[in-house]
Amino acid sequence: MKTKRLFRWVLTLSVAAMGVAVMLAGLQRDDRALAERNQAALASPVPQSSFLYRFDSASQTFFTFTLPTGSVPYGVAVTGTNPTHVWVAEYGSNQIGHLIYTDTNDSKWITYSVASTANSGPFRIAVNGKDVWFAERGANRVGRLNALDGHIDEFYEHGLSVNSGLADLDIAPDGSVWLTGQWSNRLIKLVVTSTQEYAFREYYKNELNEQPIPTGPFGISVGPDLEIPDNYYIWFTAPTSHTLVRFTPGYGVYIIPDNFPATSAPYDVLLTPATDKGWWSDLQSNVIGQMELRTLSNFTYFPITRPAQLASESSNVLWFTQQDERGAVARMVYTSAADYDFDSFSLPTLGLQPTGIAVAGDKGVWSAAFAPFRVFLPVVLRN
Repeated sequence: MKTKRLFRWVLTLSVAAMGVAVMLAGLQRDDRALAERNQAALASPVPQSSFLYRFDSASQTFFTFTLPTGSVPYGVAVTGTNPTHVWVAEYGSNQIGHLIYTDTNDSKWITYSVASTANSGPFRIAVNGKDVWFAERGANRVGRLNALDGHIDEFYEHGLSVNSGLADLDIAPDGSVWLTGQWSNRLIKLVVTSTQEYAFREYYKNELNEQPIPTGPFGISVGPDLEIPDNYYIWFTAPTSHTLVRFTPGYGVYIIPDNFPATSAPYDVLLTPATDKGWWSDLQSNVIGQMELRTLSNFTYFPITRPAQLASESSNVLWFTQQDERGAVARMVYTSAADYDFDSFSLPTLGLQPTGIAVAGDKGVWSAAFAPFRVFLPVVLRN
């Protein structure tokens, strides 16, 4: 009996060893193939590594700036050319980063700590003149950095719900700051008169019919009312509610486009008013969506793998990040629903998660990325 039991254990261990050997051999073959295909790229990014990239579409080359370890960048905004000022919300290190870029041999990095709370978590970022605005997702605050002197002011309470889950933000023509509260299910407006005089106003329902705002608002974009001069709309995505929303501030009324696909999970939203187009990315469905802004209709879908954040070079040239297994930035050149082109460019380091993206005046495409945290579970073989 003991001999048979011993034989079974030896057989089990032999099979397990063979399985591991085969798996390792397969992984080695995959690694060799990956290395051959991407000789200039790193197959396995260092954990917690973060990068800022500039992509030159004319030469199809990347300039790489390595961010401090653990930065975990999410938002990117750019202003100016020669030099270009690149602003980065460093969620992981509670900082705002500022790269002053003249060319590949001339750049300067400055950081501004957001140290009022232990975990401020700067998430998305927007620039309006000298003011660099950012959502502090961890601290439930809105920050404003003075680009001239580096001073940071923060705005909180005064009508802001606790634990809002501040996500995206944009600046309206009247200077008001609009944000999405992903966890509080609020659309939020911040009006600042001074550092002592400011107020938040939250919108949580349609004031026309008391219908609650769709849950989980996330991406946001402020755009003009194409019918009424000096009026503007707030557009926001609600991925968990599978919808895109247009909100009219003056009336407190929102509209969801009729027949918007119930399977869609819009993530980011971008407007090109000159062409009467609204665009959104859909990570879940692997498409870029488009519709007419005036009529909220004529939906068109363009298949592309894992599109995330959007930016525009012009009214018909869009850029976006791709959160696929490679990590890439991609370009869409749009002429019509039947005439368009996609180009995808893998980041120099494979396996990163690209996040924010912005296009500078010199057409340099800036994007941030970080190595996602991975958990490896052991394979247990049983008899």
